[in-house]
Amino acid sequence: MRITVFSDSHRCHRNVHAFFEQTRLFTDLYIFLGDSEGDLDNVSVLCPDKQILKVAGNCDYGSYDPTVGVYETDGQRFLYTHGHVQHVNFGLGGLKKLAKDNGATAVLFGHTHERRCDYIDGVYFINPGSLGKPRDGLGPSYCVIDVTKSGILVTHCDLSEGSTNII
Repeated sequence: MRITVFSDSHRCHRNVHAFFEQTRLFTDLYIFLGDSEGDLDNVSVLCPDKQILKVAGNCDYGSYDPTVGVYETDGQRFLYTHGHVQHVNFGLGGLKKLAKDNGATAVLFGHTHERRCDYIDGVYFINPGSLGKPRDGLGPSYCVIDVTKSGILVTHCDLSEGSTNII
């Protein structure tokens, strides 16, 4: 199974469109980690057959979406959240507690707009970066997680405007 994770699009509609064009052929499931959930309003036209799980971010005012979600497949338990509630700007302490309390294999989070993948005490902590406004000196990004019976493989990807269907 291939999960494509993205976050923090912040109304960069052009990037969101390019992202779905670039990923739709190889993605089984999308997970959006919040901040501008309205950017997903027209996605059903681009990817009518794809499931998109999502959580609310700190900029998703009035959202009815939860702040934490859980997805399980092939023996892997993914927790996903925006990260503002767990204060990720000040470290991973809140996420570590969330992972331990919920038996997570991996925690997916956004909010910092910086790509990262850490493996700590048997748990992956994965931030796809920002699709709209990166803060890590790199371009817009997302990540792909390949889930197999042996475990998971995480790959950070650059958004390539004008390039479609990268496999």
